[in-house]
Amino acid sequence: MVLRKDKTREKVSLKKGIFILPNLFTSANLFAGCFSIFCSIDGQYEMAIISVIVAVFLDGLDGKVARATNAVSDFGKDYDSLCDLISFGVAPSILFYSWATTHFIEAIDIKFIWLLSFFYIATTALRLARFNNHLVLKSENYFLGLPSPASATLVTVMLWQCVIHSFDNLNALIVISTFYLIASILMVSKIKYNSFKDLRTLNRMPFNGALLIPLIFILIIIDAPNVLGVLSIFYLVSGLLVASLRALRNQFNKKESEVSE
Repeated sequence: MVLRKDKTREKVSLKKGIFILPNLFTSANLFAGCFSIFCSIDGQYEMAIISVIVAVFLDGLDGKVARATNAVSDFGKDYDSLCDLISFGVAPSILFYSWATTHFIEAIDIKFIWLLSFFYIATTALRLARFNNHLVLKSENYFLGLPSPASATLVTVMLWQCVIHSFDNLNALIVISTFYLIASILMVSKIKYNSFKDLRTLNRMPFNGALLIPLIFILIIIDAPNVLGVLSIFYLVSGLLVASLRALRNQFNKKESEVSE
């Protein structure tokens, strides 16, 4: 006697359209990422770096526009992740590969360059997949792991310094490779980074504190490489510092509990 189980599959009806405004910003993010790739291939590294930074700015806008207009959807979330993989995973990796092979191809093994480039793309994809999986399970006040836009900003700005100052020695390659490796590991780590999405905190911000936002934009316009570099490193260290303090506090509480017993 063969038993058959009737499996009922719930069919999810798709909407007859998509939200135009947030996906327009997402498409612009994708365009900036693709433009960065083309510039890297052509050897226009500074323009490629600026394109990635523009993509970061556009990525921050699409989410805010979607929430402000109540246009959040599963399609938009998946589309945003796919575009982020191009702009913040593939584009920085090709930038590094093109820059490194142009300047150091005679001094190092090319396998190291493309393996590190692949590793950065792979960790970015894993970071985005985990973000989508935990999107409704985790608090919106923090990111689990270094966000891919922050990682892309960090590595491209550090490379920007080398391009501006025309570094052509192996020390520059070591520094850039180290930043790419650290950013890749932190993206798939469990270290928490502030997401700055707590609107209640922003609503309680003093008026004088609000002046900090336009001041940062002015400083970025005046000296983008140095300002963005300082902000990126500060954000990178902030997560590590908070994680270290939390670990020390937990260890201290554990010792106190053992003494009390």
